[in-house]
Amino acid sequence: MQFNRGTRSQLLATIVMLALGIAGITRLQAQSQAFTATISGTVTDTSGGVLPGAKITLISAERGITRTFTTSETGSYTFTLLPPADYVLKVEQPGFQTYEQRGVSLAAGVSVHQDITLSVGAVSQEVVVSASAPLLNADNANISADISQRQVVELPLNLRNVFGLASLNSSVNNSTQAQMVNSNGISGSADQDISFLNFGGTHFGTAAYLLDGTWNTAQDWGGVVYVPSVENVQEFKIQTNAFTAQYGWSSGNVVNVVSKSGTNRLHGDVFEFYRNSALDANNYFNNRNGLARPSFNRNQFGGSVGGPVYIPGIYKQTEKTFFFFVYEGLRQSTPATLSATVPTQAFIGGDFSSLLTSTVVGHDALGRPIYQGAIYDPYSVRAITQGQVDPRTGLVATSTGFIRDAIPGNNVAGRIDPVAAKIAAGKYWPSPTNSSLFNNFFATAPASAHSDEYSIRVDHNISDLSRIYARYSHKAEVKTNSPAFFGSSNPGGPGVTNPNNRWSFDLGYSHIFSQSLILSANAGMNRWIEQSATQGDGFKPSTLGLPAGLDPIANQFPQIKIDSFSGLGPGAINGQDSYAVPRNYITYSADLTKSLSKHTLNFGFMGVVNQILGGHVYGTKFNFITSTTAGPDPSNPTQGTGFGFASYLLGVPDNTGSTGINAQLATQKNYFGGYVQDDWKLDPRLTVNLGLRYEVQTPLTERHDKQQYFDFTAINPVGAGTGINTPGQLVFNGGGHTRSLYDTQTTNFGPRIGISYLLKPNMVLRSGYGLFFIPTFTGNGPADGYTQTTPIRGTNGDNSVFNTLSNPVPNGVLLPQGSALGSQQDVGQGVPAVRRARASSYLQQWMLGIQYSFHTNDMLDITYVGNRGLKLSAGTYERDMLNPQYFSLGLAALTAQVPNPFNGKITGTGCSLQGATVPRWQLLRPYPQYCSVAEQEAPLGDSYYNALQMTYTHRFSHGFSVLASYTFSKFIDDVEGNNGWANSGPTSIRNYYNLAAEKSVDGADIPHSLVVSYIYELPIGKGKSLGSNLSTPVNAVVGGWQVSGISTFKQGFPLSIAPANNTLGQFGGNRRPDIVANMHVANPTIDRWFNVGAFQDPSDPFDFGSAPRYISTLRAPGYQNWDLSAQKYWHFGEVTRLQFRAEWFNAFNRANFYAPNQFLGNRVTNTDGSYGGSFGQISNAFAARDVQFAAKFYW
Repeated sequence: MQFNRGTRSQLLATIVMLALGIAGITRLQAQSQAFTATISGTVTDTSGGVLPGAKITLISAERGITRTFTTSETGSYTFTLLPPADYVLKVEQPGFQTYEQRGVSLAAGVSVHQDITLSVGAVSQEVVVSASAPLLNADNANISADISQRQVVELPLNLRNVFGLASLNSSVNNSTQAQMVNSNGISGSADQDISFLNFGGTHFGTAAYLLDGTWNTAQDWGGVVYVPSVENVQEFKIQTNAFTAQYGWSSGNVVNVVSKSGTNRLHGDVFEFYRNSALDANNYFNNRNGLARPSFNRNQFGGSVGGPVYIPGIYKQTEKTFFFFVYEGLRQSTPATLSATVPTQAFIGGDFSSLLTSTVVGHDALGRPIYQGAIYDPYSVRAITQGQVDPRTGLVATSTGFIRDAIPGNNVAGRIDPVAAKIAAGKYWPSPTNSSLFNNFFATAPASAHSDEYSIRVDHNISDLSRIYARYSHKAEVKTNSPAFFGSSNPGGPGVTNPNNRWSFDLGYSHIFSQSLILSANAGMNRWIEQSATQGDGFKPSTLGLPAGLDPIANQFPQIKIDSFSGLGPGAINGQDSYAVPRNYITYSADLTKSLSKHTLNFGFMGVVNQILGGHVYGTKFNFITSTTAGPDPSNPTQGTGFGFASYLLGVPDNTGSTGINAQLATQKNYFGGYVQDDWKLDPRLTVNLGLRYEVQTPLTERHDKQQYFDFTAINPVGAGTGINTPGQLVFNGGGHTRSLYDTQTTNFGPRIGISYLLKPNMVLRSGYGLFFIPTFTGNGPADGYTQTTPIRGTNGDNSVFNTLSNPVPNGVLLPQGSALGSQQDVGQGVPAVRRARASSYLQQWMLGIQYSFHTNDMLDITYVGNRGLKLSAGTYERDMLNPQYFSLGLAALTAQVPNPFNGKITGTGCSLQGATVPRWQLLRPYPQYCSVAEQEAPLGDSYYNALQMTYTHRFSHGFSVLASYTFSKFIDDVEGNNGWANSGPTSIRNYYNLAAEKSVDGADIPHSLVVSYIYELPIGKGKSLGSNLSTPVNAVVGGWQVSGISTFKQGFPLSIAPANNTLGQFGGNRRPDIVANMHVANPTIDRWFNVGAFQDPSDPFDFGSAPRYISTLRAPGYQNWDLSAQKYWHFGEVTRLQFRAEWFNAFNRANFYAPNQFLGNRVTNTDGSYGGSFGQISNAFAARDVQFAAKFYW
């Protein structure tokens, strides 16, 4: 872990400030309260009088925990920082009967209010109550859903990814829904797929994921880093509005997972979950298109064991030390197919005579016939002049221009480039599988996904006052992204694997100084190495005869793309390259809680170090096209002549190839946050939570100062002497400039307040407000200057051969110049711009709600929730858009060519700034020396969210449990933040000078959302209300059944319509169509979801269009899904049992459709005026029914 000088000074200043602020109480993180529990209340007599001095004992025998507390003068008590467990609560007071309550289950992050009434009597008299803790939350205003360990294990969970349970809260929406029902888990990482979540009224990537209190959120995209096995999860908590001050670096939405601990009893399980395609339904569109159901096999297996640590003769303190170990493996295979075109042996040998015909399709400028299929010699190009004799042929030219000669017999066997010859000799091209010239190779291979996960946790009770635990988890995963269709040992093949390795480590310590002073400390690290490995990695290009200088910088098989053929090398077929990106997330934390008479004070500090290392491999890329060997006129070749593979054998690439060096970065960003919280019980019924949080998020630094920011106001020297104002230039970090990418915001104070009022014993009124600073989930910053491309140019401007396959870079590979260009870096190009003075995005949240408990195990929660986002990320914001005030000049005037003042000053540009003339509009742009200035993460957006949330909870009793969550909401904003790439449809900002015009519902707006989860033990069999007298054999069949399920109903996402022609694109803007008719049709179908004639591009090329960013009244199909599970138990004693389960995902095989095509350009106008094309059509659906079987043996 490396801290630079600026980071150290910021850290020191923060620690000093916080130390002074909390009167010298050292404290390192607030998140430990997220994975522990609190129970508090008041002890009274039967008349309601408070009882000070009562002794309260809290015991968990299975965890070896005993805590005591003596009530204050107000009769109150508080136990904080309790590990999740089942407890016994015992109260003793002279003159009163002893009270004992068993079965008090405390979950992670839960604050339970439990008042106790003592009856007069002798202490020896004992009143024993078997009752769970109340469901009411009378201690704070946090909104959460607590998913018990039973729900985690017994609800049907697709892909067995625990983070899928976040959707049990109806205000949580998956950004695309697609990942939640992706049954194969092959496309991308299954754990990433399931974490594309929007929490009510916030953008994707702004939630905090915690694992045992350790930061588990990727800084560069906001998803989950480490996904634990379901068997390793004790508690799962979804907190969507956290008004207590210990929660930070998020929009107030926290998903906390607590791992399992061992107990004082040895126990464990083994399991196997199996699914294949035999019982699965086929996708709706596969059936519609006559395609067979794809084959599929998936096995998840493993086991766990936990209990006291006992080593005969060495260690026997079974009441002090406990362990828990889990292993889970995944073996998954899906057949993949490749249909490709590979060269025949004749082609590889240079014989293309089979392409040449006797059909004459014209004559060249020398009077020679042009034959269909003829291949022309690119090395023979030369100039000819009308009326003059061509010295090579002795023929008189009939026109002036350039000409090529046809290759006799279409045979180039004697002229094959040495590199192409070595590729042929190495047999890197596979042999055709049929006799066709094209589409002549077909192969099948398994696309596999294998993983092995291990986790071990040890808890040790040093004494009744001190506890320590440690957990180590590792998941090794390898997915086949593209099988090795050309053979596993062929470095030129398309094989790609993704070996993703993850580690998670956590160490926690707690100490009770007194009943009123408790410390809890935590340190942890999550590490993720994301990789993509191609078959060609490690191959030395010089093996093929390419320059040896390419070996150290492009150490892989070269990419060779050829017109009409499936190429060789990384990315030639599947477009995927190689990379290795290690990420480290280091968390350090502690909690100090001080209980006073009516106050419980919490002090906290959190630190997270985020590091991203590595990068992508550039490689060497060649592209061979037909026109290189077409002719006879190279500038206007005759159709039907030339052949891409002949261009390749002759060694003449086009001008789009390149080799180069990608920047390998080592960036770091740190987070520090401290808080003080006072939970003030004004009286036994009224609790006020007052908190203040201070946060500092340091900017990115790069270990070797390879990043740069953009100075928007500095005058760029390129404009000197031109008469043109040229503001803006890149500034490299280091070298006398700051090392950080942007300025640190040091004024982020977030107040929090919560009020809970117990109207009566079964009803509580709650309200809260909080200000939350949203994290900036940025990966690496711009590193231009440290990435260098060397172009490969096969031909000159006159189409003569310039460079060849065997000598692609005769002047050597260009090396990165670093910061040498200074302010001139990227001039004449598009520039990624990071503003130094960037404001912190923040969110204000508020709520007012009531909780009503019908019974100890039943509660209804009705809450109004609102939030307001300010200075939200606008994603990429084009600062170089032409100001619309110039549109009045007209298209002709703006596009007219005018003298280029930068001629001779700018070379190698992407927008013609090196030429003698430029379009007038280029010089009118704010930053005319650049092709674009795309500000990254511009903090300009606003959002508004209002929702009614209702939750009914029936805690498991009488054989069933229910969690029903309904949300009625509206989410409005003017930017997409990180949502843009996750949502369907185009969402580019139209007018960067008028962001207010972008205001619409958000792309993740779902007005109505209902999710119901349930577990029901069927009342049939011995000990049940039905069939209690069944014989043992009959009971073994019909008894012991349980059903569970998750039913989801959501309204569809709003649609966004893209224009057919974005005439404003060249000026840096965008436009949308006009709405010219009723958008709706009476009976929407997948072939016509809406009225495709309702949209029309504006006739004025400068009109931005009237359609909103998202159309609230035009939506994609809704989502309805039932996941069901049937489970059968056979008991073999008190603990030992066998479970069989069958699970149906999308049990009723409902076709849940994707959004329709939203690109107006895909609409076709027929001759009769009707419309065709794919615009408005739906062409894909989420997964059909999947069936999974499982067996688990508990002991």
